[in-house]
Amino acid sequence: MNKKVEWDIIVPVKLPISLKNVDPGKLHASLLRDIPKGGKLHYLAADAWNAMVDAAEKDGIELKPTSAGDLYRSYDAQKSAFLQRYQLEAVVGTSTKTFEGKTWYLKKGMAMLATPGKSQHNLGLAIDIHSAGEKKRLDWLIKNVVKFGFSWEVVPSEPWHIRYTEGDAVPQAVKDWVALNPKSSSPFGSASEQKIAAEVAQKTASNLDKSGVAPAALSVLSYPNKGKDVKKLQNALTQKGFPAGSDGDFGRLTEGMVKKFQEANHLPANGIVDAETWAALLS
Repeated sequence: MNKKVEWDIIVPVKLPISLKNVDPGKLHASLLRDIPKGGKLHYLAADAWNAMVDAAEKDGIELKPTSAGDLYRSYDAQKSAFLQRYQLEAVVGTSTKTFEGKTWYLKKGMAMLATPGKSQHNLGLAIDIHSAGEKKRLDWLIKNVVKFGFSWEVVPSEPWHIRYTEGDAVPQAVKDWVALNPKSSSPFGSASEQKIAAEVAQKTASNLDKSGVAPAALSVLSYPNKGKDVKKLQNALTQKGFPAGSDGDFGRLTEGMVKKFQEANHLPANGIVDAETWAALLS
């Protein structure tokens, strides 16, 4: 029987709509954001994490991942780590997992790990926190994780492992932080990705007059965005034969048309208008 601990705070994960029908460990680049101290997270989890890190810093607490690989992990990275920790040869008295239709045994002295595709790390929602069990740090986390949309998953054996649970219902504390830390208008967060976005914009410049979409509209759009940029998107979709209205409201109709357009153009049908989707729309 597990020992009761003060940090027994487990909240079910609400999956962001942008992750529906997405293969874990194979997230499109537009869904991920760079984290200042290394690694990437789903953009909603990234905002929540960065907001919590800033709040902790103001209270004299440092929060950082154990490593860049302990945030988002690709399927291949998860599989590589899994194969390092588990083996097919039976090990007496150890835990087992089923993967690829076979029973795998945890090697002696190794920590457990989720099978590839089954970890919240593969969705960019989980973070392993460095020295999370240190009392001052853990006490701060106990008081604040839920406020920023996080909770633990495995209690009491993994105090370091938290995951973002609130899906698209962004917590107020995170909204407040985002308001004070506005994002770049670029479709992507990192310098290298911004360069890619700039190249896309340059390649499609000759089509801007024809489509009526201004360069500033080359920002990531998704449900439930509203505004002039969404209206420009809707007009571009309609011109391509995917009638999405023109009310400036990225509702379910517009999202559905975006997905149909993406499917027709062999793009990830996630309903998110990223640089690749804009490029196809403006071609």
